[in-house]
Amino acid sequence: MVKASLVSLFAIILASALAQLASSALLTSLPLQIASIGGSASQAGLVAGAYSLGFMVGCMRGVRMINRIGHIRAFAGAAGLTALLVLLFKNTESIIFWTVLRFFMGAAFAVLFATADAWLNESIKDEVRGRILSVNSIVIGAMAILSQIFVAKFTEVPLQMLELLSAVLLAAVVLLCMTRSVPPRTYKAKRIKFKEIWAQSPVAVLGAFASGAIVTSLLTIVPYSLSKAGVGGSTTALMIAMIYIGRLMFQWPFGSLADRMDRRWLILGSSALITVIMVTFLIADPFTGWNSGFLRNYHLLSMLGLVLVVLGGLSFPLQSICVAHAFERKPESSVALSTYLLFIWAAGSVAGPTLISILAPVLGSKTPDLILIGLSGSLALFTAYRLYVAKLFFVRRSTRKQLLSVSNMPYASYHQAQPSEKYK
Repeated sequence: MVKASLVSLFAIILASALAQLASSALLTSLPLQIASIGGSASQAGLVAGAYSLGFMVGCMRGVRMINRIGHIRAFAGAAGLTALLVLLFKNTESIIFWTVLRFFMGAAFAVLFATADAWLNESIKDEVRGRILSVNSIVIGAMAILSQIFVAKFTEVPLQMLELLSAVLLAAVVLLCMTRSVPPRTYKAKRIKFKEIWAQSPVAVLGAFASGAIVTSLLTIVPYSLSKAGVGGSTTALMIAMIYIGRLMFQWPFGSLADRMDRRWLILGSSALITVIMVTFLIADPFTGWNSGFLRNYHLLSMLGLVLVVLGGLSFPLQSICVAHAFERKPESSVALSTYLLFIWAAGSVAGPTLISILAPVLGSKTPDLILIGLSGSLALFTAYRLYVAKLFFVRRSTRKQLLSVSNMPYASYHQAQPSEKYK
């Protein structure tokens, strides 16, 4: 069943992955271009913030557009618009103009990814949902790594890179238009309110937010801590790569487990382990002895590399597990649910670094560690509470059914059903 689903959805997965390649490459290359023209760090932050804001706006407004024009045209229109906006970067070095372009680019990418996610979740069966979403995440993760190689290759010729990225986005349009999968019907879709999603899948909502915040906070804390300890840039890049390697290694096993058990247990286990690891790091502070000798440095980096593989493997799959859990409830509008969860994830991605910058003057250098502990710990506690409530409700309902069946049973049948004296 998994293989058959992958064959029919291959074009959608690959088209989304190509769009991810372009998105990740632009995310890295634009700050480099801003620095090369003499721009400041605040200007780079302004451009990055405009993208995040546009992404959130695209999530909010994308549902209506997808329902109105359909999945294929929504994806093609968003990818085509993004390809056009990429080419416009060649014509000016104005930071203000780049900020405006990145805002609209964020909105277009949001519609693009929401369309692909909704199409996938509507087309796959719940029995294989976790594994299919894991394959999708693995391909997207591989493209994210490939995008960094892409940036390194074309750093000296940024204009040529922009042209190639535009071509990649257009190739995604061609791929999607050639798919054999029939897009979901949207003209009868009902708009879902946020409170309905929260009422049906509160763990998925909080998990999507925490996933975005944890990942972005993790990608902030690692380079900051390594730089503060005096670790070189190439070694830091290698440690960041360990996070993405963990994502690729853990995604499929987690997806396979998610199809065989209550997905909330996976969310609970992942968030609890992240909390334990971060508390250990906060207490132990392994880099206090950095530069005390080559052998010690080697041991520290080896240990850190293994830990980062585990952290990346635990944090990145959270989003796809939360999405799969939310779709267990069979929503009336897959487009609305996918877009809402994408918006919540984006909000978490913005909230993570924002919390670090706000609380750093108060909490000091341990701020990222404390925020990660707070996010993952809160998710673990809330998920455990929801599992407890679900178990309690199940026990009460089962007891009530047994009492009703006994009360409706004729006296003769009831008497026969009682155990004899020798079994009491």
